[in-house]
Amino acid sequence: MKHYTLYEILTALKAGENMPYALYADAREKAADTARNDPDYAWVLPTFEKYTEDYRNTPIEAPTYQALADWKRRGQRSDYDRQMYAIRTRLNRMWLAALLDIPGAKAECEDILYAYLHLHSWSLSAHHFENVLNDYWDIPVDPYDETGRIRGIGRSRKQCIDLCSCSGAAILAEMAQTLEGIVDANLLRWARQECVERVLKPYMSLSPYPHFEINGNNWSGVCLSSIGIAAIYLITNPDTLAPVLLRVLEGISVHQSGYKDDGASPEGFGYWQYGFEYTLMFLELLKRRTAGKIDLLEDEKWHRVAAFGADCCFGPSIKLPFGDCNWRGVLDEAVRRYTGSLGVSVCPQGDTKTSFESAWEHGNLMLRHLVWTMQPDRTAQTYPRSAVYPVSELFMGFYRTPQDALYLLVKGGNNGESHNHNDVGTFVIIRGDTMPVADTSGGKYDKDYFSEKRYTYFATRSGGHNYPIVDGVEQEGHGRCRCRQFSVTRSDDEDSVFLDLSGTLKADSLDGFTRTVKGKRADGTVTVTDCFKLNRPAHIQDRLIIPGEPVKTDRGVILPGGVLLVYDDTQLDISIKPVDQKLEGRTIHTLDLIPKADRPGDVTVKMVFEAV
Repeated sequence: MKHYTLYEILTALKAGENMPYALYADAREKAADTARNDPDYAWVLPTFEKYTEDYRNTPIEAPTYQALADWKRRGQRSDYDRQMYAIRTRLNRMWLAALLDIPGAKAECEDILYAYLHLHSWSLSAHHFENVLNDYWDIPVDPYDETGRIRGIGRSRKQCIDLCSCSGAAILAEMAQTLEGIVDANLLRWARQECVERVLKPYMSLSPYPHFEINGNNWSGVCLSSIGIAAIYLITNPDTLAPVLLRVLEGISVHQSGYKDDGASPEGFGYWQYGFEYTLMFLELLKRRTAGKIDLLEDEKWHRVAAFGADCCFGPSIKLPFGDCNWRGVLDEAVRRYTGSLGVSVCPQGDTKTSFESAWEHGNLMLRHLVWTMQPDRTAQTYPRSAVYPVSELFMGFYRTPQDALYLLVKGGNNGESHNHNDVGTFVIIRGDTMPVADTSGGKYDKDYFSEKRYTYFATRSGGHNYPIVDGVEQEGHGRCRCRQFSVTRSDDEDSVFLDLSGTLKADSLDGFTRTVKGKRADGTVTVTDCFKLNRPAHIQDRLIIPGEPVKTDRGVILPGGVLLVYDDTQLDISIKPVDQKLEGRTIHTLDLIPKADRPGDVTVKMVFEAV
């Protein structure tokens, strides 16, 4: 990503006329035009009329101290998160309802905005870390050391800046811009002042830098882009705005470095979308603010990052399931539309209402559904498609069975990635809109889940993935546990993925382990061959994760979702057990193939998956 000097940023800012007042000045007109005239958004007006009517009869529920304190007392955050996000959802919806002139929406918007401005903090409880209310005021008793040098001035008030508070500032700054002349001017002035006090001042103070500035995960994309959006709307003087943007852009370059050179996000689809959508909105707004002088979306790596998101779409609703991300999801239509207009090949349009409502937390993105009206230059009609991400060690295979589509996903990587699960070398099989050989996705976000206890959870252990256990030993959770070789060979007949996974299991009996996964184009048959090099007899459980109960037959084992597992029962025993965990309401079962041979040397486990 290109780096700009302070002088270059300042010069670019001065190229824009009547800024920031002219930014999205036509938002009201464009949103109304889309809602009235675009058949894909014909549901907008009646939906927002219903939202407004429902809220008129529903009291505003403020977050409670008891829910906030649960993070300290029990390590639980679900109640407080629900309360905070209910406020955010209502705020976002009433913003757009007021913009669309829905009857009664103005008053509802003012009331929820008033309530949001009264919250002691816009952050989530877990992101206060161990301090919760203790860091509400963070002014050192003596900011200077004995020599008169600055020890740290501290952030003055409401200073916990996290994903929720930063994006809240972006929402309010753009809301105030687009609702000028609609909502009470005093409320809008107050909203702008709170954005400055709660987010912009703490960010630019002489306090320790926030961790997300040097961390390339989704936090850096969301927080820094939100700060950039708020700053562009709220700071009118280019001389004041330029140093803020200089710092933000440096952080955005760190965020970009968090994506692999091939464009993939190690955090998975959900966190890819969370970070990228905010980055996209900020960079597009920066281009507007600088009259096109700074257009970082021309960067080829951003194009590769955009393409990754489109490649993560499998079946009607399944997305790349690895790591903490949910395996059901929606590629946001506004993101798809804008990146497609950049020349990135994207998948065809999905259900606009589902996409819009999936952005319930992100009011800025909801607005762009209605104001980004460009058409993608390149829409690939055949989607999903097979893709290889060699740097990220990720393979996505797309095949046809006689009835429908089948997808094979294989990952290498390492266990030091953000939102990591111990899942180096795992694979997933998707058929239609089901996942017969599954990934359990993320666990419950409580305090223990992000502590040293993380890998005691079934969802994060390698024993909760499609991976062997040898003598009771599973993968360890650190970056040294990694795939030694990941290679993909493709021909007219099949794809073949080879992984050298030696060293991922620290069992004393195991000298080496390789996995070969093949997918046949003709019928979607998948073959997995695991080769173990043993220096002494060992107990091997070659594990599969099955959502639902497998059924044994004379031919093999039928997995829920219409896939038959075929194996050599003369060489392998089978063990099927339920797990105290559900996936979309179905009890997860572990299916272990256990070699009968009790000898050292080379031991092979072969699994064949056929569509039935």
